[in-house]
Order: sequence, then C-alpha cells, then structure tokens
Amino acid sequence: MSDPDRADLAYVRGAIDALYGSEGAARQREANAFLVEFASTEAAWRVGLGLLCDDTITPPPTVETLFFAANMIHTKARREWTKLSPAERDSLTQMIRGLLDSQRPALQHAALQSKLCGVFAVAMCAQPEPCQQLLQALVAQALLSHRSAALLVTFARCVCEEMDVAELSFAAKDAMELVIASLSTDVLRVLSDLILAHGTDASALRGDALVCLSVWMKKAGTSLTRLYSNHPSLLRALVESLGQASAHMRSCADVLCHVFKVSEYPTAALQDEALASTASSLLSLRVPYEAAVAAEEEDIAHCITDVMATFCETYADWIVADDGYPQAESLGAMLLLLGSHPRRQIASLTLEFWLLVQEESVADRSVYYRRQALEQLLQTLLRQSMFPCDPDEMDDFERDDLLAYRSGSQGVVDVLLSIFAQLKHEFLALVLAEIGDASDWRVVEGVVFVISCVADDVKKLLLSPTDPRRDAVEALVMETLGLLFRAADTLPHPQVTAIGAKLVGQLSTWLDATARRSGSLDAVTTVLRYLHGALGVAASQSAAARSFMQVTTSCAAHLVDASPALLTSASQHLSHRGLEISDRLLIVEGLVRVAAQSRHATELLGAVLNGVLGRLELLLAETSNEELLATAVCEELQLLSKIVRFLDAPSEAAGGRRLTLHVVETLWPHLPPVVARVGHVETTAAALFELLGWCLQSARAELAPQLPLIATLVVQSFEQHTFVAPLECACIAVDVFGRSDPGDHVVSTLRSLLGALSRVAFHFFTARGVHDAPDMLRAFFDLAYRGLLCCPAALLSDVTELSVLLALARACVGNQERASANAVLSFVTLLLQESRGRLAAFHGAIDALFWRDAELLAAWVDAALSALATQSPSVLYGSVAQLLWALYTAAFEEYGVQVASTVATSLATRADALALAADDRARVAALWFRYAEAPTAAATRRFRSLCGDFAKLCRQEMTVDVLQTYEEEADSGR
Repeated sequence: MSDPDRADLAYVRGAIDALYGSEGAARQREANAFLVEFASTEAAWRVGLGLLCDDTITPPPTVETLFFAANMIHTKARREWTKLSPAERDSLTQMIRGLLDSQRPALQHAALQSKLCGVFAVAMCAQPEPCQQLLQALVAQALLSHRSAALLVTFARCVCEEMDVAELSFAAKDAMELVIASLSTDVLRVLSDLILAHGTDASALRGDALVCLSVWMKKAGTSLTRLYSNHPSLLRALVESLGQASAHMRSCADVLCHVFKVSEYPTAALQDEALASTASSLLSLRVPYEAAVAAEEEDIAHCITDVMATFCETYADWIVADDGYPQAESLGAMLLLLGSHPRRQIASLTLEFWLLVQEESVADRSVYYRRQALEQLLQTLLRQSMFPCDPDEMDDFERDDLLAYRSGSQGVVDVLLSIFAQLKHEFLALVLAEIGDASDWRVVEGVVFVISCVADDVKKLLLSPTDPRRDAVEALVMETLGLLFRAADTLPHPQVTAIGAKLVGQLSTWLDATARRSGSLDAVTTVLRYLHGALGVAASQSAAARSFMQVTTSCAAHLVDASPALLTSASQHLSHRGLEISDRLLIVEGLVRVAAQSRHATELLGAVLNGVLGRLELLLAETSNEELLATAVCEELQLLSKIVRFLDAPSEAAGGRRLTLHVVETLWPHLPPVVARVGHVETTAAALFELLGWCLQSARAELAPQLPLIATLVVQSFEQHTFVAPLECACIAVDVFGRSDPGDHVVSTLRSLLGALSRVAFHFFTARGVHDAPDMLRAFFDLAYRGLLCCPAALLSDVTELSVLLALARACVGNQERASANAVLSFVTLLLQESRGRLAAFHGAIDALFWRDAELLAAWVDAALSALATQSPSVLYGSVAQLLWALYTAAFEEYGVQVASTVATSLATRADALALAADDRARVAALWFRYAEAPTAAATRRFRSLCGDFAKLCRQEMTVDVLQTYEEEADSGR
C-alpha cells in the first residue's frame, strides 16, 4: 500500500472510530459527512480492501470498522462493478474469495460474512457460468461440513438479492435467471436437508437456511405444488413448526405465505392433491392454536393465523366451490376460530378471505358458504366488536386494539357490508335476535354498532319505494330505535348512548322521508329529545352534536313550525367548556339552518346569540389570564361566524335580509372590546376577521356603511401585527363591493384600503425579505388579483402605488414557495393579458411599467429568465412561462419585437444560462419569437413546453437535442 493510501486509511479509520465512538454529536456528523464523500471516490476501493485484507494493521481494526469497510465495498460493487477494468474485477474477486475462505477470527462475524458474500455475489453474478459452477460445487459440499453449508446458504441468498439490486448488464441478469432455474431443485434439496437436520450445528444453521429458502424460492418461482411434489417432508415440517414456539417459527411462516402466493399451472389433479394435503396439515394446527390462546402465546397464534389466512385467501375459489374440498367447512370453521382471537389485530388477518368468498356467485358456492358461514361470521364480528364488561379497566393497548378493529381500517366494515348485501333485512333480524332481554349493555351497544356500520346501505333500501323488502327493513329499524330510546331510560350506559346518537344521525334522511310520508313529526321529535339527552353525556357528546346537525338539516322543512323549545334546549350545551369547539359549531349550524327557514327565527337565534354574546362579555370582564381569554374568545367568535354564515339567504317567513342585518347589528357592538383586549393574538384575530368576512358576505350591501370601519381595522391589524387574516378579510370586501359604481364612495374606500396595504406590505418585505412570510405574500397577491378582477380602478388609478406593487411582484417572481410565487405570477400575468381587454382604460399606466421603459422591461425579462434558469421549482415552470408569454403577446404589435430583442440580449449575457452555448441560447430566443408571432393555441402550448425544457437545459437535466425537435416542428408548421 502506498504512503498516500496509508494516510487515507488512517484518516478513514479515525473517522469510523469517531462515527461509532463517543466524541460527541458534532464529531459524529463531521465524520459521517467525510465518510459519505470519501465512499464515492476511487480511493475507497483501496482503503476498504486494505482495512479488510491487511492483518498487520496495529492495533487491529474493530468489528465495526471491518463491517463499515465491507459495507462501503459492497455499496460500490453494486453501483460500479461494470465500470472496473477486467483486471480490477478479477483482483477484487480473488481478494473477497480469500477473505471468505480466511480463518481469521475477526472476519467470522455473521453480519460481516454476509456483507463479504454480498460483494462476492455481485462479482459472480456478472459471470453467470463461473457462478453456476461455484453454486454446484457448494451444493455438493454443503452436507460435508458446517462451513461449506454456511457459505452456501449465505452466498445463495446474496446471489438472489444482488440479481435484483446490483447494476449489472441485462445479459448477465438474464443468464443468471436460467442458472437459478437450472439449480433450483438441487439447492432446495440441500436447504431441505439442512432445515430438517438435527443437532447443535444444524440448529445454528436452520435460521439462515430458512431465510435463504424464502429468498431462493421467490426468485425461482417455487409454487406450493412443486414444493409438495419434490419436498413433501419439508412442507410438512414447515407447517408443523408453526405449532410450537421457536426462534425459526416466523421464518417458517414467511416461507409458507410466499409459497402459497406463487402462481403455477400444473395439472388440476396434482394441484388439488397438493392443496388438500396442505389444508389437512393446516387443520391439524387447531389444537396447538387453542393451546397457544389459552397460554396467551400470541406469536404462535399470529403465525398460524397469518399462514392459514394466506392459504385461504389464495385458494378461496377452490375452497368455496360447490364441488371443491370436502373439508371446506372445517377450513371455514377454523378461520372463524382464528377470527375470534382476543387480540383483534391478529383476528383481523382472516377478514380478507370472507370478502373473497362474497366475490363468488352464491349458486357456485358449497352449501356451507351460501348462508351458514355468513351467519356465523356475523356473530363472530359482533362478539369481537363488543366492549369488555368494564371498559375503564382496559389498558391503552387493549383500547387501541378494539377501537382500531371497530374503525373499519382492518376491514370489519367492508365485511359487514358484504354480508348485508346478501342477507338484507335478515341481517338486521339476526343481530337484533342477539339482544335477548336487553339486559347486557355490551350486547346492545355491539348490535347498534354493527347496524351503524351498514346504516348507509340500510338507508338506501329504506328510501327505495319499489324494493319489496323495504317494509321489513323499516320495521326492524323502528325496533332498533325503540330499543335505543328504551335503553336511554332502563340501560343508560354512555357507550350505548354514544353509538345510538351516531345511528340516528345516519338515518336522518330517512327520518325526513318518514315525516314527509306520514305528515307526523313524532319520530323526529323523539330523536331530537334523545339527542338532547346524549349531549349531556361526555362519551356521546361528539356523536350527538353531529347527529343533531344532520337531523335538523335533513328535517328543517318539518321543524320550521315546531315548538322552539324542542331545538333551543340544545343551545344550553354551548356553554359547557367540556364540549369541543367542533361539536359546539355543529350544534349551532343545526339550529341556524332551521332558524333561517322558521317563523320562530328570532326566538331560535336569540337563544344562541344571547348565550354567545353573554359569555363573550363575561369573558372580557372576568378573565385575567390572557392566553385562556384568547382561546375562549376565539371559540365564541367561531360560533358567531357559524351563525352569520348560514344567514346569507333566510326565507321571507324567517325575516329575509332583515333577519341577517338584525343579527349583524346585534353582534357588532361587541366586537370593539374584543379588538382592544385580544386583537393582538393571531388566533383570535383570525377568528375575528373570519367573522367580519361572513358578515360582509351575508349582509352585503347592507353593511356598506361599516366598510370604512372594517377597512381601518384591517389596515391597523396588518400594520401592527402583519397577520394574514386581515388580508383575507380584505379579499372578501373586494369581492362583495368591488363591482360598485366607480364613483361610489365604496370604491374610494377600497382604493385607500388597497393602497395602504400595498405600502405596509412593501415596507415589510423590504425589511424582512421576500422569502420570509410566504403565507402573507400569497394572501397579499390574492388580494391584488381580486382587485384587478373586481375593482381595477382602486388598484390602478395611482401609478405610484402601482409601481410599488409591481416592484414587489418583480422581486418575488423567482420565489421557490409554490403557493406564494404562483399568486404573484397570476397577478402579473392577468395584468398584462387584460391590458388590452378589461383593463384597457389603464393600458397607458401598464405600458409605462412594463414595455415603454427599456430598463423596466429588461428587469421583467431578467426576472422571468432567472426564475426558469435557476430559481423556480419545476412545478412553477408553467406559471413563469405564462408570464413570459404575456410579456410577448399582450401588446405584440406595439412591443413584440422589443420584447424579443430584450430576451435575446438577456440570454446572450446571462451567467446562469451558461450551461447552453451562445448559439443554442439564440435558437431558444428565435423559437420563442416565432411562437409569439403567430399565437395560436398550438403555439401557446409549444411556447410553454419550450420554457420548461429551457429550464431543464439550464439545469443540465436535458440535452440540447431537444431544440432540433422544436425547430423541425416550427418549420413544418405544426
């Protein structure tokens, strides 16, 4: 080894020691950065092999150092083997083979041997014929010595892995596929012998042999039928191993699961024989499974369930076929047993099989799978969905296990839906029959839960007037609701109340149809009273709040003449701080939706509005903790927003626009104290401006007198705190009032508002930088965009203000944050595109700030080209291209040639486009001009496409050959 290599070796060794040592996080990061960079160099080959091969190094390298060196060589071999010269490849192959044959104690670590075998496998896979000869030799020697056997199982595994991962020639990989196929029988025979052997050495090898078996069979495509035909004793041993705890049980399960999934086309008789034999072996696992459940051996139960479920899923059509396996019913019963495991995460592995059963035609299934199996499955799912007798005694793991099962993510809901699809009303009858005398709350809750899982399909059937089963289903649903209402008095368990509250909400549209059909509000009234009770129970509050909103919304037409007390009783729960704000908002939404159509609107809204405003006053007067005050006030403001939002179009019976204005006038005096106390808190400010936005949208013209006050509040908040919310409120004001008569005082107010916000924004971004607050930048240019659309006079009348705005926009063209940069580009593009259209009255000012001033035009061109060449992410190429297209074409007859000249000059002098030769940059400029000269739809698309490719050319992500394609298309007139 040369002196430079020895120096590198010493430095690398020191870095490895630092990486695994305790010299501190900073030193580890420094060492890691150095090693990552060093690993990509040519010296890494020599240093890595030096650490591994030189046994004279003192002190001797640690196992960690040797493993790092082997891993570095392995990674390089995978990526760079074909780049080495033949002599280098031969030398490296011999070195690695020597290390594998070496008896040095330091090299005998299992993980290190695996890495060395990985390097050796890369070398041999590149030489398929020598690799085949080596594998044949290892197979012949494997049963003669422990060392030969160990080398075979590791090397054979690595060969299969490196065929997929290493960067080798296609010819070599194809040839290796044939090698694997030709040696498959012999390798599997040896692996089978190693796995079935007994003794201390055999036990130590069994785990590695099983891993090798799994990888080899996957690569060789070994199917269940071939394994059964050629190695029946191995198949039996793999299945039997699942019945007893061992270190290799999981590996055996993985091998079996893989084998089951391999597709092959043997003769039908041979396949049936293999399947029947395997099924019988799997059924013999019932006794060890039951013993494992009794002993709480979850690993055994998990492996058996996994293998059994995989087998049944793969061969479901064979199992359920009418003329299929004689013990098909036993397999189904076994799966039901497995699906009853106390750990539901294990039990849920069986659910996919039952979905596959339902894909088979009922007429083609064996008798058991037509109905009996589904009824038993339904009972199993019902039991598994039940809470324990005392839910409070569940630990977190048990609770998560149950809730995950019930959530539907594991397939329970899908299976229940598939059962309902076949059984229809009998599904409801079967689960209701489980309730008995309704003395066990767990059963009642479980039954209602199961029904709630299929409620949408039940509802479709209920709302289908032509379905002959509708009456039977409706009777069973009425029975279920009656059970719930009785349970509220006789069995008031919070879990029953919670699931009951959810179910009545799911049936809200049916309640509406029932009321419409019968002309009676009795069912709706009973449900609302039930929900009122559920709102007072902590466990059911969320479900009850959502269902209250669903029922009141669906049945609003029937509730408009109902007694206000029926609904206002729900408003008393709004003062409960234990109720989440999302649930309180649902209650308010339900009340306001009815009030907006009811002749009792004043009374209904008064109950809600007076409560909110009263709490708001109390909070401001009595709460001294600013953080608690801000949070509480924010929630009350959100409730007010919800009230105003759904009063945008009240019916005349409810009071029409007068009702909306009355509500806004009622809450308006309460807002200044909020601004004074907590207007500086961002979350509260966001809620306040959201409320003002809904007031503007709902009251519209009636709120015009308050616009100056809102504008002042927006500017003050933005200037003092630079929050985003005031800008979003200003957007709404522009939307609502922007289309007023240009001479109207409203437009004057908007002009002052937009001017003031522009100045504040410009000062902010000048001081802080245009990348500092992307949300604010996005909101500001969204506002400017709406200003162009709705009230251009307010934005464009003052050229000085407009120049400030455009200077800010130009500085942001190349921003990398997508949403904010897109808002800037959209604004500028619209301004240019409409300069000869809707904004023609202001084209003089626009021209002066883009085209007439050569320096400004050059600045805009430079900004767009810089964005494409180096700054913008690829997702913004299209938006930048639209801006550049607008610069070319918006006033092409007057300025098109000038823009083209400016672009050509900019390209000729750009340092960031130097990845392109001068001639190629000129070709791009010429193509752009040709497209702009004849701006058809096709030319627009090609221009945008070329902009994207120009960006890739500048970033060396594409070659200049692409320009020839554009030129040929342009020449041919396409």
